[in-house]
Amino acid sequence: MKTQSLSVLLSAAVALAGCETTVDLPEPPHTPRVALLYNLTTAPLDSSFNELFQLRQLYVSNSQRVFDTSELKGRPDATVELRNAAGTVVERYRSVSSVGQYGYSGYAGYYRPVLGFRPQVGQAYTLRATLPGLETAESTLTLPAPAVVESGTYVPKTSQNPSAGQYQGRLTVVLRDDPNAANYYLAFARVLDQQGQPGGWSPVNVDYDSQGNAVGVGQFLLSSPQQQYSIYPFADTDVNGQRISLTTDVRFYSQCYPGSGQPCPQPGYLEVYVSSITKDAYNFYLSRRRYYDSNGNPFAEPAPLASNVKPGYGLFGGATDVTYRVRIP
Repeated sequence: MKTQSLSVLLSAAVALAGCETTVDLPEPPHTPRVALLYNLTTAPLDSSFNELFQLRQLYVSNSQRVFDTSELKGRPDATVELRNAAGTVVERYRSVSSVGQYGYSGYAGYYRPVLGFRPQVGQAYTLRATLPGLETAESTLTLPAPAVVESGTYVPKTSQNPSAGQYQGRLTVVLRDDPNAANYYLAFARVLDQQGQPGGWSPVNVDYDSQGNAVGVGQFLLSSPQQQYSIYPFADTDVNGQRISLTTDVRFYSQCYPGSGQPCPQPGYLEVYVSSITKDAYNFYLSRRRYYDSNGNPFAEPAPLASNVKPGYGLFGGATDVTYRVRIP
């Protein structure tokens, strides 16, 4: 059996014994499987998808050996289809390898839907993916009910500098949670101008420099639409049936420079997207945060990623979105 030598130098052991320990670990057997990541969503493939939901696009690859340190590469040769509860194919997916209408990243492995199907809340769907020479993988979900947003406010900070196109403030959004179901949420936001149009603004992100933010697992925070690490899933486990408040200090900036000679648009609204996500998606995002947090720490407990794809690896998640516009004073 193939082995790989791992040299582990522990500072505590050095202090006590002054020695280096080398351990030979046998490589576990590996059967290549389909590996994928996809979030089925009710959101249309419009400008909001490009800004907020690119991380939901379908990505397909194959699994690697435990000790394989080569860069994971996507597979453009997958056959992927979506079926409804009756087993009818309602959507197929085409490989894309360049930045196009839907903002795909240009790397192999990304796919886009081609039939224009819009999934429905409360309905079950099964995703099936096949790669040449590998066993077909699949996963089934039911799209969750939408969240109920009661109110939202944005309070600017006095330290913001609109003349330089930089804005900071506190965003608050209140949800009314359904007591008859376990609910899981994500929230994103983007800036709109005075006429309610997008464009010309940075993503709305958590203000990590603010002393008012408590950033961590279990907090309902605004997620970043472009950073996988900054995805903050929230479960109503301890607040089932209550009003849930997302309160986050945020920052954003104008991509228009005052010195350009052109008048810069003023922000008019924060458009907040609250996503009800499936339990499997919640578990995957939570496990991925633990994985990132433990990366490079030899004392951390193992942090495997949650998976609901069988036989295979990855996530087939679902998200139902509602939008709520908050006026920027």
